[in-house]
Amino acid sequence: MREETRKRLERALWIDRAKMAGIGLAIIGAIGLAFAYEEFDLKVDNKDVGGTVTDIEPLVSKTDSADGENVIVRLDDGQLVRVLAYKSRGIKVGDKIQVVEHHHATGRVTHTLR
Repeated sequence: MREETRKRLERALWIDRAKMAGIGLAIIGAIGLAFAYEEFDLKVDNKDVGGTVTDIEPLVSKTDSADGENVIVRLDDGQLVRVLAYKSRGIKVGDKIQVVEHHHATGRVTHTLR
């Protein structure tokens, strides 16, 4: 094998190895970003807010034994949110209730009934 051909072959092999290393690093980076996002979403600040029940809807579930209901609540700041509640709580339209507002570090906001 001539020296020139050997150099081209080695260069082609190094380029192929560099491509594989780049792809591997990109995959590892994507997995790292996914874990970082999940970790970021787990950081939550909770805030208690008051509200008034405006509507109650049935809970749609795959099982027939669903003992919950969707409660539509107008918060004190005017925002309309949906929370889940057990039917056994006996919530009625017009009741004043407390809702916990969860602010996730990713910007997502969720609500649960207190």
